[in-house]
Amino acid sequence: MRDPKVSEARRFCSKCEEPVGRGKDGKPGRSEGFCPNCGTPFSFVPRLHQGDLINDRYEVLGALAYGGLGWIYLARDRNVSDSVSDRWVVLKGLINTADEDAMAAAVTERRYLVEIDHPSIVKIHDFVQHPDPKTGVPVGYIVMEYVGGQSLRDILMARRSEGQRVLPLAEVLAYAAEVLPAIGYLHGRDLLYCDFKPDNVIHAEEQLKLIDLGAVRRADDDVSAVYGTPGYQAPEVADVGPSVAADIYTVGRSLAVLSFEFRGFSTTYAGKLPDRAEVPLLVQEESYHRLLLRSTHRDPARRFQTATDMTEQLLGVLREVLSANDGLPRSVVSRQFTPERRAFGTAAGEVTPIRCQPTCCPRGGRRAAAAPGGRARPGRRLPRHAQQHRPRRAGAAAGVAAGAQHRGLAPPGPRPDRGG
Repeated sequence: MRDPKVSEARRFCSKCEEPVGRGKDGKPGRSEGFCPNCGTPFSFVPRLHQGDLINDRYEVLGALAYGGLGWIYLARDRNVSDSVSDRWVVLKGLINTADEDAMAAAVTERRYLVEIDHPSIVKIHDFVQHPDPKTGVPVGYIVMEYVGGQSLRDILMARRSEGQRVLPLAEVLAYAAEVLPAIGYLHGRDLLYCDFKPDNVIHAEEQLKLIDLGAVRRADDDVSAVYGTPGYQAPEVADVGPSVAADIYTVGRSLAVLSFEFRGFSTTYAGKLPDRAEVPLLVQEESYHRLLLRSTHRDPARRFQTATDMTEQLLGVLREVLSANDGLPRSVVSRQFTPERRAFGTAAGEVTPIRCQPTCCPRGGRRAAAAPGGRARPGRRLPRHAQQHRPRRAGAAAGVAAGAQHRGLAPPGPRPDRGG
């Protein structure tokens, strides 16, 4: 970032969360100063600069972006670089505090993140401290692997610039099917992710990775600060704290944001979904609507209780969507959102209604005959996870492309005519 700046709209006090650094009477706001509400000092100027050496090991190359805990920096690990290649890492602020003992305790407490080892989760290498250049107070940083690629939010924004308002449903479901096991892995280690959203998932080549572990906390931690994002965070977190069910909620909200135009998701609809009749996709895809209803239910006890449970049901919906798009049969369907249908292929595109089991929703319903499918977009691959859902039929290409070319989700040719 050549000229690192934080827009005034993103400037808030780290303590009372009131707006700070805002312009007045046509004059730009201050990038450093004190909160007029509580007096807490604020600074939106990068603490680290190109050439700074952190912990006698990490050479700062520059600022990458600004996040909830401050600036994120790109650095080079001088301990492992050689004449052929360098190891790039990312430095992310860990905690905002002027208490040296609290900082040391926070760094020690967070070292458990180094033990996280999952292919779909960014690798944490180290925790370091470095004095603030102005105050001399140590500032803690997480050192993690650098992951190149676009976030799911970046992908969505790029599609919008091309005139495509949302991502195709099959693509969104395939992304979630790859990310959910990573969240389940954290839950299995009694850790909560807390701040899942499209911004925190990177599409790197053929793989998705969860990044930004700054909000991860132990499930039994009821002391440290809780971080989340309005519109994604479960409504009960403010009162009872984060939980596995709250993480499930954030995944459901992310699915909604990526798959349909969810205006007001952080304001008007911060704690609910829009009426089904207002969203054509939800009218067409009833099983998907029920998946969203359960994962984002206001009562945590009525959500999916594990990431594995949600993954299983989500894959059933994905198979249904793919089959409706290309008319090819796929085995294994959702046990929770039970489809009552004949096998695809008995009549091209024939789909019988799908009903929800009584344990899931208060009333049954009928799924629209078939959802419109999108054509393939060359140049981007979907998660490898989705290839297991391709049909076991000789000579048939797998599935339907959902916004990107992918093994297992590339269309075999023109879509078959599907009866209405």
